[in-house]
Amino acid sequence: LINNLKSSVQTIGEEQIQNPYTELLVLKGHQDIVRFLVQIDDYRFASAGDDGIIFLWNAQTGEKLFELHGHTHKITAIAPFSSSDVTEEETDLIITASADRTVIIWDCSSGRQVQKVSCFHSTVKCLTVLQRLNVWLSGGSDLCVWNRKLDLLCKTSHLTDGGKNVNDSL
Repeated sequence: LINNLKSSVQTIGEEQIQNPYTELLVLKGHQDIVRFLVQIDDYRFASAGDDGIIFLWNAQTGEKLFELHGHTHKITAIAPFSSSDVTEEETDLIITASADRTVIIWDCSSGRQVQKVSCFHSTVKCLTVLQRLNVWLSGGSDLCVWNRKLDLLCKTSHLTDGGKNVNDSL
């Protein structure tokens, strides 16, 4: 099995010293620091970081499933999002935010970009999903609530790191 995965997985001992207690495989792909790992389902996970690329992986084999390009700067947040309508099957999505002031929703089954939002005044620094409400939130200088179709449902005014309204200091 390991020999079949040489293209995206290296076995420990090839380029570094093996630590049999903590590492079985090294997954190769990123060109810079990996800052985020999120579980998509029982068999897949995503990695993202400072290279601005998101990789989807098979957790059992270490196979690289997709390499997602769409951001031009480092990834600042990532969140898995399973969504479904009454008329649709459940879809596994991930939402990524970047220092390029964009948020992208990706389809984990195809690796395709579903939609991109680029209306942010600053970097989105955090994302979370409220699964039961079928909405997600983005946080940065604005706190926004979105539905899964990327309709903006609610938005705060611009905030600084100190929590003071930017408009108050003008």
